[in-house]
Amino acid sequence: MKKITWTNVLTIAGAIGGAIIGNWAVSVLFNGDAGEDKTKFLMSTASEINKNLPMNVDSETVLIATIGAKETFTYNYQLPNYEKDNLDLKTFVETMTLKVTNFVCSTKEMQAFRDLNIFISYNYYDTNHKQITEIKVDTKQCQKI
Repeated sequence: MKKITWTNVLTIAGAIGGAIIGNWAVSVLFNGDAGEDKTKFLMSTASEINKNLPMNVDSETVLIATIGAKETFTYNYQLPNYEKDNLDLKTFVETMTLKVTNFVCSTKEMQAFRDLNIFISYNYYDTNHKQITEIKVDTKQCQKI
């Protein structure tokens, strides 16, 4: 299995997440409506991001779509150089779970998500659009890690 560099993937995901939450925070600050429906906001943000997709994150990864719904923000990635059946799934899932959880729970870019108790979901698909895995991080659990 080829070694995949995930630093770029996670950095872009964090930057997008930071922009999303920053926009939401400014809206709450100026409108004074802390009870704004997060789902509508996340859906709107995903729609805006999706206008610029697909986006090559690196040579191994393409961000193909985002979805915002029910207090969850989902990043859908395709690994165009891999087929699910040829991956060491156990190693991939273990490695990526550790990396994305650490990224979501410890980086400045994801602080706003943690502050809002948003779930972050990372879905990975192979070259044939078969789902490889979903890794979901509950930001409420970050304090316990």
